[in-house]
Amino acid sequence: MEMNKEQIVDLMMGFFKTKTITSALELKVFDALEQGPATAEAICAHRSIPLQSGKRLLIALTAIGLLAKEEDHFCLTQAARDYMVSGSAQWLGWLGRHIDTFLYPLWSHTAQGVRDDKDQRQAAFGDDRSWFSILYQNPQDVVDFQEFLGMFAQPFIEGMLQGFDFSGYRKFMDIGSGIGTLPMAVAARYPQLGLSICELPQATSFVRDKIAENGYADRIKIVAGDVISGTIPKGEHDLIHLGWMLHDYAPDIQMQILRHIHEALPPGGTFIASETPLADDESGPLFTSLLSINMLVSTDGGIESTCAQYLQRFTEAGFVNARVQAIPGPRTLFIGEKRK
Repeated sequence: MEMNKEQIVDLMMGFFKTKTITSALELKVFDALEQGPATAEAICAHRSIPLQSGKRLLIALTAIGLLAKEEDHFCLTQAARDYMVSGSAQWLGWLGRHIDTFLYPLWSHTAQGVRDDKDQRQAAFGDDRSWFSILYQNPQDVVDFQEFLGMFAQPFIEGMLQGFDFSGYRKFMDIGSGIGTLPMAVAARYPQLGLSICELPQATSFVRDKIAENGYADRIKIVAGDVISGTIPKGEHDLIHLGWMLHDYAPDIQMQILRHIHEALPPGGTFIASETPLADDESGPLFTSLLSINMLVSTDGGIESTCAQYLQRFTEAGFVNARVQAIPGPRTLFIGEKRK
């Protein structure tokens, strides 16, 4: 359906809503309402916010739909209670901080990124180091990034457990596991399967703590490694998964990663990459197409690809029986095997 002017204006002004929400998260406005409805005066006093400016924020949050108003009292909607209160298991504050700290500064230079066909890290941060080097310099940024990725991954994990059978494998390694959500879910369902998580050295202590918090310290092994340089365990795991990571890198680095994983597998082993591919005609989907712009401004050549492009890289890296497997949820599986 053709868009009208009002819809286009709403798209163009979308950052108003984004900054309203991330500001409210930073100011912990939603936390101030966790115990029940409160007046603007009480909320602003609780959060040490001037009443005049604080009330503007509360009115905007009500119009957005994250707060409701009952006479002179504001209260949380169910969605805000589920996702905006910091004590919630599904809190999205991790994402809010990541947006403000990393994404928003980079996206403010999108036009220049398109002109230059180049990342905008220098313009945004005054730093030419890689995206991950910048991210991993601050432990809190690592936590924010890993936590929100873990939340994004949950629908995929449910779909992968439904759509892929792990029972025929001996040892499974998840590379770049975030907060370890997938290996923990696999451990609960397949008690005989050996499990490892391979993470960059800077993230291993964080992942180890998350695994221990959930009672899997003796069940899941944490190893330090770098799939780009090839310093990952070799010959030990007959099933390896790389989740939502290939798109972070240029096609030539993707090939390097795929060759290192192929080398790490024993003969007959299986590799799975989970990604959110572009449609074959490159018409979308919207989320993937926007991610590709995010890769442009933030990474050294990261790009979203079609299914055919991913499969071609698998084949060039030496995998046989390269194929696509659809699963419930937001991601698609790309599967290849090492010849026996």
